[in-house]
Amino acid sequence: MIRARTGGLLRRLLLFILLFSLCFTVLASSVQLYIEYRREMREIDSRMELIRTGYLASLERSLWDLNQEQLNVQLRGLVGFSDVARVHLTSPDYDLLQGNPNPVGPLRIERFALRYLPPSGPLRQLGELEVSTDLGAVYERLYATGLTSLLWMGVFLCGLAVALSGLFYRLVTRHLRVMAEFARRIAAGKWHEPLRLDKRRNAQEDEVDTVANALDDMRRAILIDIDRRETDRLALQDNRDELLRRVERRTASLMRAKDEAEAANQAKSRFLATMSHELRTPLNGILGMAELLRGASLNQQDSKRLDALHKAGEGLLAILNEVLYFAKLEEGASLPETVDFSIRQLLDEVLTLVEPKALDNDTILTCRVDQRVAEQHHGAEQFLRQVLSNLLANAIKFTEGGKVGVEVALLAQAEGQRGQHLRVSVTDDGIGIAPAMQAKIFERFTQASEEVAQRFGGTGLGLAICKHLVEHMGGCIGVSSEVGRGSCFWFELPLQPASDVINVAPLPEVGPALDILVVEDVALNREVAEGLLLRDGHQVWLAIDAQQALLQCATRTFDLILLDVHLPGMSGVELCSQIRSTDGPNCQTRIFALTASVQPALVRGYLDAGMDGILAKPLKLDSLRQVLAGQTIVKKPLVAGGTMDWALLQTHRTLLGEQKVQGLLALLHDSILQHREALDEAIEADDCTEVAQLAHGLAGSSDSLGFRGLAEVLRRLETAALGNDEPAIRELAPTVQAQIQRAQQTLEDLLQHR
Repeated sequence: MIRARTGGLLRRLLLFILLFSLCFTVLASSVQLYIEYRREMREIDSRMELIRTGYLASLERSLWDLNQEQLNVQLRGLVGFSDVARVHLTSPDYDLLQGNPNPVGPLRIERFALRYLPPSGPLRQLGELEVSTDLGAVYERLYATGLTSLLWMGVFLCGLAVALSGLFYRLVTRHLRVMAEFARRIAAGKWHEPLRLDKRRNAQEDEVDTVANALDDMRRAILIDIDRRETDRLALQDNRDELLRRVERRTASLMRAKDEAEAANQAKSRFLATMSHELRTPLNGILGMAELLRGASLNQQDSKRLDALHKAGEGLLAILNEVLYFAKLEEGASLPETVDFSIRQLLDEVLTLVEPKALDNDTILTCRVDQRVAEQHHGAEQFLRQVLSNLLANAIKFTEGGKVGVEVALLAQAEGQRGQHLRVSVTDDGIGIAPAMQAKIFERFTQASEEVAQRFGGTGLGLAICKHLVEHMGGCIGVSSEVGRGSCFWFELPLQPASDVINVAPLPEVGPALDILVVEDVALNREVAEGLLLRDGHQVWLAIDAQQALLQCATRTFDLILLDVHLPGMSGVELCSQIRSTDGPNCQTRIFALTASVQPALVRGYLDAGMDGILAKPLKLDSLRQVLAGQTIVKKPLVAGGTMDWALLQTHRTLLGEQKVQGLLALLHDSILQHREALDEAIEADDCTEVAQLAHGLAGSSDSLGFRGLAEVLRRLETAALGNDEPAIRELAPTVQAQIQRAQQTLEDLLQHR
């Protein structure tokens, strides 16, 4: 194969030289012929000029004298000129022709006017002389000259091409074959035979020598690399067992890290679902104003609408608490609060809420409930409220000047099944949905069409939320629709019977009047807090930033300070630290944070700054009255254990709910079980990197839930591991194990008191 390619290179080189020679020969011959042609034309022009200057005068004289014999002699003399085939003189007296009367070749004809000026009288026009030059003879000479030149030049260049090809074979091609054979030997693993070329060594290397030396250098480099690899292989083989053990530990560590990342992601999602400051701040104003308006004198219709508004706000708050269910499905099932409720009352409240929008669209709302449907059921009322609100809002949105109806029907159920199986239908006569889109309409970010999206707006999330909520409640949802004739969205779900006794937690009683300072930069939030406090008879002072708060704290003693942590300039946390550190009248006053940012890491900062507790936004009257009555969020520990921050743990219970805190405690318990054995192995193997990684992750998880003793010793272990201090690691190992054992016992006791 290499020989074929080498021979092909020589043939291509020879062909290229021949083609180049041919082109050069043709070009050179063409240039030579052109030069010869120009020379012949110049000679013809010279002869014509000679006739004009030397012969015309004598011809004109002979023609004036009517000397025919002299004219014939002169014309024969002109025919004797080179390449002149014929001369023809015409006049009123003569018509004389000399030369070939019918020449066959191409002719060049020159015509000369014959005029004579007599001694007396004007210039006379005597006739015309026509001289015909035979160009065929010129072309024959040019052809012969060009062909001869072409042949000689072609022979010369072909000989040169053959000579160059032979020289190229001698200098390059045969050496290429030797190098190709050498490359095949290298590929076959024959690295010990050097490359030798059949050529004389010169003092100065040429290109072939350079390539040959490079190939031989490559052979030697391969041999060196093989020796080095063999040495490395033997060295690596000596440490293989240790490396395998490290790989196994790293693999186990990565698996634990993956599990921890998933658990941390779930914990983060659950925290973020209830901590959106940007959403809770306006919601605080809505619920606060609704709470204040409840004490006003309103007519029945306005009171009904206010109750619907308040319940809608509470529903929005419940949606915020379940946001991660829709955004992070991998977190698992949501846990809605199940309560006793009346589906008729629920429908009435939802219809009251959407009625103004229906009036704007000139849409009539109707409602029909099967008489067999029970008065009370037990289930996720907020989920059901959200589904009904979404479906009715959609129906009204896409129906103008029509009708929207909701119907609740009782479905047949299996014998012995408790509760009732209901089918709820929301029907409209609006724009309808195309059949192709009906299968996709419950997907996220999906709308009926681009035209609908541009005309009516929206994100395409409402129906996806409805689907998740209905399926979470154990039901199913669907749609039947026809474009231009309306739609019917329906869902079916089972509802359990209501409890025999409904326990309603009473609001805490109003305590004695207090002097309270509210530090809040948002005007709406200040008004809500002031209204709720004044309603219970308290004295309220307001400040919009830290500077005003410090001025008032310096001149007056307060019973309670409610402090927004997000203040312009100095933050609420810094303000609290300054109040506590200043020897003033309020250094011991109870201070509670007002915030929607209740992540565990932030809560720890609030408490470390000297705050007594947290009031989560939006403010609720019962939580506010508990704080005003002096009820702190810190409770006695359920069990004895290691060093614990029970205040932080109880704060999590208050803000996140017992159910979420129990889930976080279970995650921490599982994490400790997973890390304990791996941490022991890493300490025993003196693997400082693994020890630092495991200690860091477990310390952060422990600290977030109040296990300060375990977190502190783990951070000391992490510091020692980062410094590769193996004696310190072994010295700390018993303390770490004791704290882990104590934390496990505490977690087990806490989880048993669910």
